Amino acid sequence: MSEEFANTLFYSIIAGGATLVGVYILFIKEKWAQKNAVYFLSFSAGVILTVAFTHMIPEGMEFYDSALSVVLFTIIGFYILEHTVAIHTCHEDVCETHRLGLPTFIGISAHSLVDGIAIGVSFEAGFEVGIAAALAILLHRVPVGITVTALLFHAGYSRTRMLVMGWIVAMATVVGAVCAHFFVKSVDDTTLGFMLAFSAGSFIYIGASDLLPETHKNTSRANILLVLIGVGLVYLVTEYVGGH
Repeated sequence: MSEEFANTLFYSIIAGGATLVGVYILFIKEKWAQKNAVYFLSFSAGVILTVAFTHMIPEGMEFYDSALSVVLFTIIGFYILEHTVAIHTCHEDVCETHRLGLPTFIGISAHSLVDGIAIGVSFEAGFEVGIAAALAILLHRVPVGITVTALLFHAGYSRTRMLVMGWIVAMATVVGAVCAHFFVKSVDDTTLGFMLAFSAGSFIYIGASDLLPETHKNTSRANILLVLIGVGLVYLVTEYVGGH
């Protein structure tokens, strides 16, 4: 087993496990999790946006000259997809055009798959990029687990069915990472740069479209602090793992 694959497998399993933490938190502490979920989102937004701009985009540009165009069109593509098929995760009372239930589950599963792909691609680009991407994904998987479970609760799903669907969402991250690892092994530097740019675009879209808007629903200034802590943590981790 290569070092890249070991890292990809290990960190994707940890990220999937973080999703399950969110799922089980809601099962055990439903009211607490729903009340404090915004703080998880604030912190995650700072992390995920910083990783995209300070790691994925610079690395992608080293391999692929048009990386910034890929980032832009990835963001636009996700917007069109989300607006068309309504997979954006939000509550029924604040987002009337988006339906709960199976479409939401499919959308979050696809999100998890993309997260896994980002882990696989990033570790192929280098350990530092990989660990930064894994950190960003890990920290926003807990809110994802809370979100998908809360939405399925509101949609009237049984607890058993919600658990099964939560596990599927978690495992999608591992599947995406493993598939990306074996696919990336056979591609050239240009394709690797393209995939890093695509991953960066997905991170920016998730952070700017999904996470930050949710934080505006809570007026606590703690949200600003947590976003900044998330940004600072990425720089700290980067400094700590630099040279690996």
